[in-house]
Amino acid sequence: MTASRQWLRGAAALPVVLLAACGADPLPPPPAGAHWVEDTGLSEMSGLVASARDPGVLWSINDSGSLPRLYRMDEQGRSLGRVWVSGTWWTDTESLATWREGGQHWLLVGDVGDNRGRRDDVVVHALAEPARGDDSARVAWSIRFRYPDGPRDAEGIAVDAAAGDLLVLSKRDNPVRLYRVPLSARHSDEVAMAEYLGSPPEGVIDGDVTGLDLDVAGRELMVLSYGGLYRWQRKPGEAWAAVLARAPQTIPMPALRKAEAMALSATPGSVLVGAERLPTPLWSTRFAPADTSAGAH
Repeated sequence: MTASRQWLRGAAALPVVLLAACGADPLPPPPAGAHWVEDTGLSEMSGLVASARDPGVLWSINDSGSLPRLYRMDEQGRSLGRVWVSGTWWTDTESLATWREGGQHWLLVGDVGDNRGRRDDVVVHALAEPARGDDSARVAWSIRFRYPDGPRDAEGIAVDAAAGDLLVLSKRDNPVRLYRVPLSARHSDEVAMAEYLGSPPEGVIDGDVTGLDLDVAGRELMVLSYGGLYRWQRKPGEAWAAVLARAPQTIPMPALRKAEAMALSATPGSVLVGAERLPTPLWSTRFAPADTSAGAH
């Protein structure tokens, strides 16, 4: 057994509050292909991302109004502990992203929700990915930004590491709108202006968008909505407008009420989806990954 697997097994035994404890009724069977999330503190799962440093580890957050806390679990939903985040307060957290830069693995917390379209600007907070066993972390830097066409509600962020860009996908527009914010904007105290990149054809995505992820190679773009799970494959160096102009592949998934969290696994060809409710299902499926032999973008 590797050290990584030993740590996963040991951390999974951490004490957590279970729905079946204290005389509560037993949990019903989860949807096909899903597990119940063990830590019931994650009652409004809204962001999900897979660790590239520790394969098999997931990070998650609750929705708006939650405490600044990260939840760590494995891909079967077993708790690996919580991490308190200091240095900021969260307004409407909706998404997580991860990337590697300067020899460091980073997490990005997307405080980008704006249900009523009233926020003049929104913000993302970056922190070094906590190490195994850490129960606290501190925000290293933040980027405040606004949109060129007025306030937008968003629940999906990702990082295009090769380009050094934050990607943000709007939630309610039809068609949805993809924006970029350079990560270099963290070096300025000014509010950054996002750049509109493109949109898929109208009607391609069913329902509001609730999740976005991009694989490490920058070749797999996955979008979650209330109506489905959609996959775009990107050619090396291809502009995002050209990517989105193509029809996506629809990934079959069961009906999950309030599916609002999604992550591409560190294992190529695997995606996980969580829902904002209790008990919290964590569903996963496989797909044929993109062929990266032609070169990363």
